[in-house]
Amino acid sequence: MTNLKDILNNIKQNSYVLAPFQVMSEAFTYYKKTFFLVVTSLLLTIFAFSFIGTAILDQFVTLDKKNPAVLQEQIQKLILLMTQEPYLYYYLGFFIVFTALGNILIAGFYKVNADISLKKTPSFLSAFKYFVSIKGLYVFIAHLLIAIVFMGITIPLRLMDLEMVSMVINWLISTLTIFTIPLIIFGNLNPIAAIKNSIMVVNKQPIPIILTIVLNYFFLISGLLFFVVGILFVLPYLFAVYFVLYKQVIGYNLEEEKLT
Repeated sequence: MTNLKDILNNIKQNSYVLAPFQVMSEAFTYYKKTFFLVVTSLLLTIFAFSFIGTAILDQFVTLDKKNPAVLQEQIQKLILLMTQEPYLYYYLGFFIVFTALGNILIAGFYKVNADISLKKTPSFLSAFKYFVSIKGLYVFIAHLLIAIVFMGITIPLRLMDLEMVSMVINWLISTLTIFTIPLIIFGNLNPIAAIKNSIMVVNKQPIPIILTIVLNYFFLISGLLFFVVGILFVLPYLFAVYFVLYKQVIGYNLEEEKLT
């Protein structure tokens, strides 16, 4: 069965079987082959965004970079300013757009892992493929919508000092929409359809999906312990896990490859 509509209908009616440890094992195979490419792409992206962000910031704020003590004080004042209106809304708007753009890059990492799955040599350009594709625009729109909904729910909770509730909702939304990107780039769905079907698929078997995510979040936490270097080592593995989840639950095949 290769038709996505039939596959999703079958999942809706009959559910599916998922083995978390099998996902992790297969993902590790992809991780070894995509590590260098993904890390290099991440570093280039971080550098580009840092350069652009610094250039924009310099237009509005003059920082004393020669005096560390003064610079630290200026940064603290800037952070405090970001918590006040209207700068808070500027920050939130920038964060939403930045997150949506980041997911276009993640879509490229799905493609890199898909190439490995098809026993092809992944191209460095594959990581940035969807920045110049209609599917990349769909990914941007989908995650723009997700981020707006998330902000609309969690900001009032944070204002009420319900930080833990906000974190749980963030994690829940991220889990329910985990298949949104691959459903767009591999399944050729529009943003709304991809979000709806992702929620449906996760709801059919939430326990194994959650177990797989939680097990691999331990790796992310271990990366945080080693700061940026550790995160760079862990993230390529997480992207591989997300692709294998899609591959095992919904399926990735040659027919879809012709459309990507």
